[in-house]
Amino acid sequence: MEKCSIPAKEAECESTTKPNWLELPTDITTNILRRLGTIEIVTNACHVCPLWWNICKDPLMWHTIRIPFFMNTSYSRDDLEKICRFAVKRSCGRLEDIDIEYFATNDLLKCIADNANIRCLKLVNCVNISNKVFCEAVGKLPMLEELDISYSGRSTYSLDVIGRSCPLLKSFKFAMFGFNSLPSKKKDAQE
Repeated sequence: MEKCSIPAKEAECESTTKPNWLELPTDITTNILRRLGTIEIVTNACHVCPLWWNICKDPLMWHTIRIPFFMNTSYSRDDLEKICRFAVKRSCGRLEDIDIEYFATNDLLKCIADNANIRCLKLVNCVNISNKVFCEAVGKLPMLEELDISYSGRSTYSLDVIGRSCPLLKSFKFAMFGFNSLPSKKKDAQE
């Protein structure tokens, strides 16, 4: 029976070593990080090492923000709002596409409208936004091409504001909670 020599063991070790992620070119690392979700980038990836932190500070990293809400998430509504606000501010006005479910508030929508040039906005199940704040925000987003405000309790007045404020709108999704959600003409005339 032959004994393994030390150089043979070293060669075997070298062939099974894992690659050093820090040695990847920055553009490849950036591409990988962009495939993570917003929550994962903010809460984990940007804390891995100085290289990843610097990549995560780049405003282009925050061109798109997606924060879907899952009932089994360990984050509260407040946590999700803080994460979203952090990402919006990191974008330095370069945010074009944002997708939020369930947790958006008046203050968060104001932050988005004041700090971004949104092309695509999705606010699904975001009932904590008043019609007044929604209309003010839409007025600041004339570049909108896609808008989804399904199950967010918007009034018919909000729909009028969208029509007047968003001349580039190509796609619009709107769904109410149920068939009885539509106000009667008599009620609309009073508001």
